[in-house]
Amino acid sequence: MRLKLHLFALATIVAAAIAETPSDTANFNVLHGNAYYTTARTPGEAPSVLRNLYTPYLMYGSSLVYLAPSDNQAVASYASGEHTSFFAYLNSRAMLGIATKSFGFSFSLDLDEKVEFFDEKDAYHKDERTSVSGHGNEFTFRFSLPFQTTDFLATLRYSQYNDSLAKVEYADSEGKIKKEYHSHDHYISGSVTFTNKPSAKNFSWSTGGTAARNIETVKTSLKSSIDPDDNYKEKLRGTSNYIYASFFYNFGYIVLQSANARVHVGNNTSVNAYIYDRVKDNDNRRKDFYIQSNLYLTPHILAEYAFNENWMIWGGSYYTWSNSFNREEYQEAYVVEDEDKDFTVKNYLTQISTKTNTLGLSTGLLFKYKKLILEAGIQSALYRNPFRGFDGGSMLMDFSGTVTF
Repeated sequence: MRLKLHLFALATIVAAAIAETPSDTANFNVLHGNAYYTTARTPGEAPSVLRNLYTPYLMYGSSLVYLAPSDNQAVASYASGEHTSFFAYLNSRAMLGIATKSFGFSFSLDLDEKVEFFDEKDAYHKDERTSVSGHGNEFTFRFSLPFQTTDFLATLRYSQYNDSLAKVEYADSEGKIKKEYHSHDHYISGSVTFTNKPSAKNFSWSTGGTAARNIETVKTSLKSSIDPDDNYKEKLRGTSNYIYASFFYNFGYIVLQSANARVHVGNNTSVNAYIYDRVKDNDNRRKDFYIQSNLYLTPHILAEYAFNENWMIWGGSYYTWSNSFNREEYQEAYVVEDEDKDFTVKNYLTQISTKTNTLGLSTGLLFKYKKLILEAGIQSALYRNPFRGFDGGSMLMDFSGTVTF
């Protein structure tokens, strides 16, 4: 922890030393890749391919090919007349969109479908067939447009996960039996974001919120021609049904700037809440209710220095402070034998915690020559283990290349 705090202080001192004399002559509008995008947490960051993708109208006028092998990302866009078409692979997601000068939209999907069949016949001529299917799909629609001084972005997302369907069909000379078990979660969310990026000079901000709903259901059924009395069909609600809401406000300020350097400082604030549906247990005469809320404060700093028109170096750091509040209420109903009535006992559990998380540090180098842009970055995990090459599937080095036309 001391090492990370020293590095944070050192980065601040170096950044301040780089930017000596205030000036408005610096131009940092070089198109960056993923390494810069994930580091720059200030709303006033330089443009990047991913930031433009996630605010679709910003792709207008861009003809480029972007490849990031370390992050499994590829983007291609083509400007023609009054609109720009773009296509992207972002890990397992595929995105397609159109941008114009006045608005832009995109649609992305992540498909994960699986079906298995198993047939069996034994010596007594009994047939049994089992089929298992699974779904883990996500669909996202984004729409953005510029106002006079602000950008607007709306996002609608629908996800299926933990979705499995198992069917067993059994047949012999006496008849047929069919069993089904279907469990699935549905998640739908909508979010809006406003930012003063088009008109921002030294001070920039972004704000917005998200509302979401998660529904978990379990369906079981049995249909028999051998004994119709065994037939049943049941639908149960799961325990992970909840409403989610969040709000965020981020800001950044260029505190130092010269002809070749600038330094941003700021803070990102977000608060969210998960409100779970009340769970009823009729057998034990019990009801449970649960709510969880979190507050995150993330101060950050970003320093950029341009050696010349071809080379640029940047470095950033952030620190996250999280606070959580959990409230659980569970009711238990009891029957009084001597009296013809029930009475309910309510119990409450409250938990409050605060935590300062790991300091994140990263730095990167960008090279631009005519229409070619190359960028490489080193993530903060370097300071946890300098000998690590891979950790949990993420690479230590981040590399990307862009060719513009």
